[in-house]
Amino acid sequence: MPLIQTLPQGKLDIIGDVHGQYEALQNLLHYLGYAPDGKHPQGRKLVFVGDLVDRGDNSPAVLNWYQHAHQSGYAYMVLGNHEINLLMNEPKDGSGWFFNSRADKDAQNYAPWHRLPETQKNAVIQFLKTQPLVLERADLRIVHAAWLPESIAKLAERNHEDLITLQQEWDELQHCCIKHTAWFDDYLAEQRDHAHDLENPNTEPPMLPHTATHDVFKSTFHPIRALTCGIEKVADAPFYASGRWRFSVRHPWWDEYHDPIPVIIGHYWRQWYPLRKPPKHREHTFTVPAHHWHGARGNVFCCDFSVGARWRDRKKDIPPSQSEHRLAALRFPEKTLVFDNGEVVQTVYG
Repeated sequence: MPLIQTLPQGKLDIIGDVHGQYEALQNLLHYLGYAPDGKHPQGRKLVFVGDLVDRGDNSPAVLNWYQHAHQSGYAYMVLGNHEINLLMNEPKDGSGWFFNSRADKDAQNYAPWHRLPETQKNAVIQFLKTQPLVLERADLRIVHAAWLPESIAKLAERNHEDLITLQQEWDELQHCCIKHTAWFDDYLAEQRDHAHDLENPNTEPPMLPHTATHDVFKSTFHPIRALTCGIEKVADAPFYASGRWRFSVRHPWWDEYHDPIPVIIGHYWRQWYPLRKPPKHREHTFTVPAHHWHGARGNVFCCDFSVGARWRDRKKDIPPSQSEHRLAALRFPEKTLVFDNGEVVQTVYG
């Protein structure tokens, strides 16, 4: 299947990162007017911006529902970095529902949760391989994290190739290039000297400049990684996120996006009326209110409102009705936000 595919025509409901929150997804679909199978009485279609899985309590149910709705022609998606991790057999934080090697460690944060039976894992991988990285039509572009013309062009040149094979090829090329950089030996030394600290949240390492340079290089060199994870820049100080210490921060690429076609993304853990300040590495990601489009032309919108963090609510017995983390859908072309608690808000475009 092509890695870049065409969005269906007509009106769309574009849903942010679900992260295994099946109950929130079903509530949102109810408020959007969808039948249980994903059909809408006015013929609207659903589009997911990726990261359907990990961290939530029922990733298997989310995937199963999406697969049936997609096969019926009601729902579409682009792959996010969490789906790429599954495809590449890379166990990451929150993926213990799928990877046995992560199950015990991840259960400390994310249990109780539903795990995928071993007999169903291959079918999930084969299905995800058919899903695109990019969806577009004349008036709209959708990608998980970043619309980067150079990466899009490289992907278009290889559009009909196998995703896993292409990912592996670019991984190998990236690895080869990294080994020939001037900073590679210093990066290895940093990793060796701090190997026991980099996943320990209680032991802050010093700033590792060559590790930061390495991570920025990886974020920009690899087209699939750039589109699904976004690009990065060197951080001012180390910070702990997603299970490890990090030395680079997300770069708001939309401030350099000047095309007239709007782009809708997820990935960036936007906050809706936050109860606390965002962590330091996300302090300056968004400089406009949460219902505003952003970027150089005000035509990029992140519809990920951090529902993936509701595992923290479960640990504190905070019910979804009191959560600061939400699942949202952006209705297009109306540009209206609908949340999983039924709240409706008109966004500000341009």
